Amino acid sequence: MISIFFSGFLIGLAGAGHCLGMCGGLASMLSVGQSSSAFNIVAYNLGRILSYGLFTLLLASTLQFGLSEYYSAFMLPLRTFAGILLVFMGLYLCGLSRLILRVESIGRYLWRFIQPTAKSFLPIKNPAQALGAGLVWGWLPCGLVYSTVLWATSLGSISLSMVAIFGFAMGTLPTMLLAGFFAKQLKNLWQQFHLKWLFGFLIIIYGLYSIPYFKNLLSNIG
Repeated sequence: MISIFFSGFLIGLAGAGHCLGMCGGLASMLSVGQSSSAFNIVAYNLGRILSYGLFTLLLASTLQFGLSEYYSAFMLPLRTFAGILLVFMGLYLCGLSRLILRVESIGRYLWRFIQPTAKSFLPIKNPAQALGAGLVWGWLPCGLVYSTVLWATSLGSISLSMVAIFGFAMGTLPTMLLAGFFAKQLKNLWQQFHLKWLFGFLIIIYGLYSIPYFKNLLSNIG
């Protein structure tokens, strides 16, 4: 389980640039003009992490119990699809492909129903509102989250899925916490040191490794 946790953690950490683009603006708003800004930022991220966990739990439970007859048959294609999405995510971070945005567009249909609720939490004035915002905004259409949730649910058990998504959430946490105070500076560092290439490449490598065919091929070579 430790290796699964760290795999998820590294995916979350490597997706820092995408996190800044998707949620960094909202996170930075939490620290503007509020005496309880630190509590707001922590509460927002707690809500965001809980939403990722709920998303993963719902999907993993549906696969393992609702579709139990087909569960074993689903695993291989699901792992392959999740690995391909991670590769697309890495290519997007490197600026080489925008195909992952088509995956995000799928979630926009659901987001139409959630968005009014999400907007009702703005402007955020206290930790309770921040927690609610995190719970709702965590469902924002995001290729990084979608691909990671699919990867987590392809691991074969609900417990492993939850460990993986928790690791991912912890990997996104440093960037999102810092974005609450230093969003502009983080974006400048990201661009100045061309970190998108490093982290994008890491996600591509892990995505390929998580595809069963490539994993078996690498094992045979080794």
